Amino acid sequence: MRQQNVQQQNESSKEAIRRSALYWRQHSPPKALLDYAASQGADCGKAIFLRLDIDFPGMPRLVGTLLTPEERFISFEIDTDKNHVSVELIEEWRDVTSDQNLSLSNAGIGAGYGALAVQVLREINADA
Repeated sequence: MRQQNVQQQNESSKEAIRRSALYWRQHSPPKALLDYAASQGADCGKAIFLRLDIDFPGMPRLVGTLLTPEERFISFEIDTDKNHVSVELIEEWRDVTSDQNLSLSNAGIGAGYGALAVQVLREINADA
């Protein structure tokens, strides 16, 4: 198998981000998450979910990362009822934008994950 060049690796990463984002655009995330995000000013209709784990053993019921339309990365851990309709406990809702690699040019890897995610967010919202 031939190793991918930097541009191919970046395109593969963008495609993985795009698949996750489009999946959650087509399949509504849990109501408790949408409601809480809205209460925090995050428009999930224009945001993308970079990761959303539901009912992972040993973790809060909803864990993941959201990229808002304002290009802020939010890490969350939310405990809900078993049907994910109401919030029981917010363990984390934290802006982690400063932790992201937003550079478009990194030696050996090309664009950082954060930069790729922002590109996907912009592309998806432009197409909407």
